Amino acid sequence: AVYDHDRHQQLFNPALCELSGLSPAFLSRRPSLTAVLDAMRDRNTVPEPKNWKDWRGKLADMERAAHSGQSMETWALPGGQTYRVIARPHPNGALALLIDDISSEITRNRRHRADLELGQSVIDSMDEAIAVFAGSGQLVMSNTAYTAFWGYDPAALVGDIGIRQLAEQWREASAPSAVWTRAEEFVTLGEDRAPWQAEVRLADGRLVGCRISPLSGGATMVAFQRAAPQPIRQTVASVKGQVRI
Repeated sequence: AVYDHDRHQQLFNPALCELSGLSPAFLSRRPSLTAVLDAMRDRNTVPEPKNWKDWRGKLADMERAAHSGQSMETWALPGGQTYRVIARPHPNGALALLIDDISSEITRNRRHRADLELGQSVIDSMDEAIAVFAGSGQLVMSNTAYTAFWGYDPAALVGDIGIRQLAEQWREASAPSAVWTRAEEFVTLGEDRAPWQAEVRLADGRLVGCRISPLSGGATMVAFQRAAPQPIRQTVASVKGQVRI
């Protein structure tokens, strides 16, 4: 929709009728922006703020901000839809409003965040110290057991964290081993990989079991757990013969 310098509607497209719920006949009468907002409010196609006048005043601020470039708002509608509204300056003091229905995008983003939170809660419930890497080698997530096991949270490290940086941390905390180089290469190999396991001796003497498993989409899970102590085998020698007194 395009409004002139007096904020009366000059142009609109059919999508505005669909998103606003307003008829072409109404919009063709060149209503003011205020009248359009009031009509949209009656059709639940604008947010329902606690104070309607204050909200309309805020929209006026949006108009002024548009004169210096571009202003954007996200409208959460009573019916559950979400609109993105962009205000742009137009020639001769006019104002252009672009309204886009981003409900499906918001739903996907919320579902993605929910999936991430679920995945995080699942690995946080596991006893193994776990780090998950994308196919590019970047760290995707780690669990609380990882932080407790290695003594730091990878997400708190400065810069982009990937398998190379973490493998270097593992090397510094353990005796020399080719396991870390193999793990580093495995993470970025891509598809058609078989899981494998190995043991590494840490600098403090602990023996650690490492489990490296390929995941879907080229991702990799690296899991650590203190190795179970080996049972002590005792050999008892039999004594033949008799002792006579």
